[in-house]
Amino acid sequence: MLESPVRESATNGSRDTEFKAFGAVTGLFGLVWLLNAAIQARAWLFAPDGASGANLLKAFATAESNAPAWLKPMLGGVLHGIQAVGPRAVAAAMVAIALVLGLSLLTRRALGTFAAIGVLYSLVCWVLLDSLGFPYSHGQTDPGVFIPYAIAFLFVLSLHPPGAAAPGGRRPSDALWETSRLLFGLLWAFDAALKWLPGFMFHFSSQITSIISGQPQWIADWLHLVALVIATVGPVVVAVVVGLVETIIALSLLSRRGLRLILPVGIAYSLAVWATAEAFGGPYSAAGTGVRGNVLGNVIIYLVPFLFLGTRLYARSTKAPAT
Repeated sequence: MLESPVRESATNGSRDTEFKAFGAVTGLFGLVWLLNAAIQARAWLFAPDGASGANLLKAFATAESNAPAWLKPMLGGVLHGIQAVGPRAVAAAMVAIALVLGLSLLTRRALGTFAAIGVLYSLVCWVLLDSLGFPYSHGQTDPGVFIPYAIAFLFVLSLHPPGAAAPGGRRPSDALWETSRLLFGLLWAFDAALKWLPGFMFHFSSQITSIISGQPQWIADWLHLVALVIATVGPVVVAVVVGLVETIIALSLLSRRGLRLILPVGIAYSLAVWATAEAFGGPYSAAGTGVRGNVLGNVIIYLVPFLFLGTRLYARSTKAPAT
């Protein structure tokens, strides 16, 4: 049955809105990668104290020290390999990858190909730099920054398959889009499950107080205020609310129920966590890199998949006129 011209026009209009919104979020994601490239270059190639190579080696050594016993031999081998090749050469390659990914996201050139590379690169870095998110101790509840990066690239890949010069060049993959949503929901479910463990539930206030040391004064003052509010309300009460919010977000993402309401909640919650438990990504050091989460923070990257989901959800929520 053929669609009426009015209904077809409305459908095309919603798709145009979706593609424009998707392009804006993709561009924002590209700016994140350019920032990552700039921060990596400063820390690993042009450190003002001449410690460029040492900063890179420290990043990989930290991952090795945090890794579980079964992963340590592999990460140790990678560290020795970096020393053999030369830290500056490895750093230059990583900066180049971040730069190319950022430029592709911004210009939308060969976007499908580089989105696929971005997924693979994010997963490799999740192992080598995040050590799969380990150690899960002292109330830590997220698996590292690279998982939301990989999921964000999957959203890009679903709308820009390899070989598609522009949206519509090849058929977008609804299956991959839904897979990305489910993976994002599982990420939130993982975070939420750890929130209900005693390590987080009964030591919630230490999540704030433990990160005050070394922060810029304005962040330290803000965190002292946050800690005071938590102590007044009750740390366990706040921890339960946090667990409930993350559980609801996870269930909504996995079931697709209430997403129109939950997406803005998820965005606001991510910003709240970034401004409190992650101290706006501080402390800021020359050795830190945004792509590792030391500057931008981990949860702030969760905004990108939320925004990608919103581009389709809200664009398609406009119903075509009845005919």
